[in-house]
Amino acid sequence: MGELIQTYWAEILLGAMAFAKIIVNLTPTNVDNKVFGWIDVLINAIVSDRRKKRKDAREDKKKA
Repeated sequence: MGELIQTYWAEILLGAMAFAKIIVNLTPTNVDNKVFGWIDVLINAIVSDRRKKRKDAREDKKKA
């Protein structure tokens, strides 16, 4: 079980965040939306976005 979590930790985290976002959006208050926003920013800072790397690669191809 531990190996499974270590292998697929990013997918598990993404699924948990998607579920949390659904719950947060269903509640009527905006306070929990702000809390989820902060958590989302924190996780995005830790796990870099792959799209940024692709954009840089495209710019390098255009220059060449």
